Amino acid sequence: MQRPSVMNCTVRGAPQKRLRSFFILVRGFAGSAVAWWSLPAKDMDGTLMRSAGVGVLATGVDLAFLSILVSGFGVAPQVANLPALVGGLAAQFVGNKYFAFRDRSRALLRQGLLFGVVEAGALALNAGLFHLLVTFSRTPLLAARLVATAAVYFGFSYPIWRRIFGGRPPKKEEGNSSCSS
Repeated sequence: MQRPSVMNCTVRGAPQKRLRSFFILVRGFAGSAVAWWSLPAKDMDGTLMRSAGVGVLATGVDLAFLSILVSGFGVAPQVANLPALVGGLAAQFVGNKYFAFRDRSRALLRQGLLFGVVEAGALALNAGLFHLLVTFSRTPLLAARLVATAAVYFGFSYPIWRRIFGGRPPKKEEGNSSCSS
């Protein structure tokens, strides 16, 4: 007889509790910390890992643009910052919609607009944090980009994307606990 795992249980009732919740603390190079208070059950199916993979790819696009503009064309890092972020942004939208969240809805325009609004905030956060790191610390260029990007991704972008691409959280149901083995 196989014992039910906590990871396969759901609790229904008022108030509903998520057994799959956990706390992740990401410490940035500059000593900043971002807290994630809870991830719903659907994030345990690989969505977070796929999104993180897309994030790595998009960050690679961003870093490539940044490096080429700064090293290849002599553009100041503060000026090269925004075009590099936009290149990463395009890769992030396409990768998250179609690969990470496996969203095949036709709501491309609505999702694109929502994603754009969220990422405008992320862009401002990334630009501001990057600017602070390269202007007021001795943080190396690429390390500053990685720290800023990771802090904004885990603390701001992903939690909102899962609502844009993942739909609404499941409705609360009254009743007893149930587990599957």
